[in-house]
Amino acid sequence: MTDIGRATTVLDVIAESRRALTLTDLAHRTGLPRSTVHRVIQALEHELYVVPAPERPGYVLGPGLLKFGMNAHLGLLAANRAQLVSVAREVGENVELAVFSGREVVVVDQVASPERLKGVTQVGKSFSLHASCIGMALLAQLPDERVMRVLPERLRRFTDNTVTDRADALAVLATVRRSAVAVDLEEHDLGICALATGMTGPTGALQAVAVVMPTHRFRLKARVAVESLRRLNPLVDTRLALRQCRMV
Repeated sequence: MTDIGRATTVLDVIAESRRALTLTDLAHRTGLPRSTVHRVIQALEHELYVVPAPERPGYVLGPGLLKFGMNAHLGLLAANRAQLVSVAREVGENVELAVFSGREVVVVDQVASPERLKGVTQVGKSFSLHASCIGMALLAQLPDERVMRVLPERLRRFTDNTVTDRADALAVLATVRRSAVAVDLEEHDLGICALATGMTGPTGALQAVAVVMPTHRFRLKARVAVESLRRLNPLVDTRLALRQCRMV
């Protein structure tokens, strides 16, 4: 692993944590030697990319990252907003833009439908990779060896429809790669279905665009949603995607 790889691994783990992490925590979670973690943390702290936590031992993300995050966020939104609005108008449902956030996926923009879905998704909300179509659409863009690194062996169950066996999740991922569409049939939230496609976006970052709707409107709108996503991503296989939606 390169120096930049070690640094990004440490940053990813800190970003995913809900609390400050000590050097021992970081060594355990990254699999890197504690001495290596210490050296990486020293370099990151010098640039204020991480800072000591104020109330307990350990480290949290620092203000040095803000300049990168804000510039990247604004560029990402500006490059994609028109396409999101177009899909939302065609389908009449919520449309979301999501990117990787460590071992999770985070929604960075949303165009709400006139019949707004409340309490389900909001900008800044993160989702597990395996139980969301945006997560699976993003995973499908990665090589197998990286998928195995970011997908945990134990997959959390959110509903009775959640795929919790990693081998089964990898089989679903193979289908997503062929169709270029991932489908969520109440896997994360009961009463909510969604489909998404992943691609390298205008800024060069991996991203996913999802159409989210109540289950009772899914069969009515799945076809137009797939066709709209295909206009964003020509690799979408409409027939296979509809088969995943249980439409054919």
